[in-house]
Amino acid sequence: MRRSAVLFLISALLFSLKAEIGEQNHKVPLFLSFVFPGGGQIYNGRYLKAGIYAALEGVLIYGAVKQNQRMNDAKDDLEHFRDIGDLERINEYEYYVNTYTNERNNFIWMSAAAVLLSAGDAFVDSHFKSFKRDLFTEGDEISVSAALNGLNIIYKW
Repeated sequence: MRRSAVLFLISALLFSLKAEIGEQNHKVPLFLSFVFPGGGQIYNGRYLKAGIYAALEGVLIYGAVKQNQRMNDAKDDLEHFRDIGDLERINEYEYYVNTYTNERNNFIWMSAAAVLLSAGDAFVDSHFKSFKRDLFTEGDEISVSAALNGLNIIYKW
């Protein structure tokens, strides 16, 4: 039930983001980047970027999950050593719990930053999708020559 509700919400949002005829809706890649790692880049046709963002977000999420597991294991061990009264091990495992907690939190913050970066990149890419990529047209000339204090770059159109 929960999964179908989420899928319904995602489809409703996607269908509500209609673009004008001939113009791309820039909200769609932004939304997709928040929902799926690399989703906005796939929507924009930037498949290499999509793979990079998906891999980056996947690695960061894996790191957060792994550090959370280590933190929970260290907490269990800490409770065991508190029960038996081993002061040396208590101090050691308190350090482990704090270290793993901080590392997990860092992974979570980096994951959030990667998602925001991905969404911003997809949003900007959607604006540049219709940008004219050819800087030079037929008949244009560019020349570079040495000067007394640098280089001269001349562009004739």
